[in-house]
Amino acid sequence: MKKLIFIFAAAILLCSLTSCQQQQKKNAGNIKAKADLKLSCVAEFLRSDGSRYLTEQKCEVSANPKAIKLTAKEPFGKIAWSVQNGVYSVQKPVPRRVFDKELYSLMMDKNIANGLLELYLAGLTEKSAAKTDKELLKFQGQSYEPAAQIDKVSLYRNQRSGKLDLVTSGSDKLYLISGFNYQKTKGQKGFYPSKIDIYHYRTDFDKELVAQINCYLE
Repeated sequence: MKKLIFIFAAAILLCSLTSCQQQQKKNAGNIKAKADLKLSCVAEFLRSDGSRYLTEQKCEVSANPKAIKLTAKEPFGKIAWSVQNGVYSVQKPVPRRVFDKELYSLMMDKNIANGLLELYLAGLTEKSAAKTDKELLKFQGQSYEPAAQIDKVSLYRNQRSGKLDLVTSGSDKLYLISGFNYQKTKGQKGFYPSKIDIYHYRTDFDKELVAQINCYLE
């Protein structure tokens, strides 16, 4: 009898876990928050062989709760990822027909997603400087002072302009994400970078441009 009860309980637990996992997959990419920023973007990815890949993307950002969602229609199908409450989610698994897995990995990179979120939020909200263990960063001949550390994302302030317009994200592979050509948001309560450059970054003299994004308000 005890054995039957144990088997029955284990079956219920297994069904519960399976249902939970299916629900998480179903909800991945769904942000239950009003977007403070809605953007249409044209992203250009630079392949290692020198060729370029253009794609149109939709991006939504919310400040409270902190969240970002990106969607795009590609030749191999729709892609969607999100970051909410510090959790990165992919709406769909890797499609079987992906023609360039290196490109797909870059488009879906978790560190880039987290970096973009913090860069957009820096323009939407006022961030005060916080103590970090980071040193001054040199980029394009300019100096950036560390302003905040959010998990693996470091936010930097341009010493010349005073803008929080640069982040680094990742650990083993570090990305540098630079925003520029800032525009006012609707209602003029904040700003957003209409152009973004993304680099594999080691030093100011050792970096590789991997993507460029041009955005405008929807």
